[in-house]
Amino acid sequence: MSKPAKDPTKKHRHDIGAVDHGPSSTHETTRNIQVMLGIWIVLSAALAVYALVHAGFEVAAP
Repeated sequence: MSKPAKDPTKKHRHDIGAVDHGPSSTHETTRNIQVMLGIWIVLSAALAVYALVHAGFEVAAP
């Protein structure tokens, strides 16, 4: 079974450049997510260093 021929006068919204849904730009959202991930990485590293230093002092104490 073959598909019926498309009407050349009708265009889909993607063909004419109309936005389908959602924001037209996600630059700010992406940047905010990157900043939050960076903060979490720095905090995780700081917590790991603190835990290692604190554990080192406990072992060395009599």
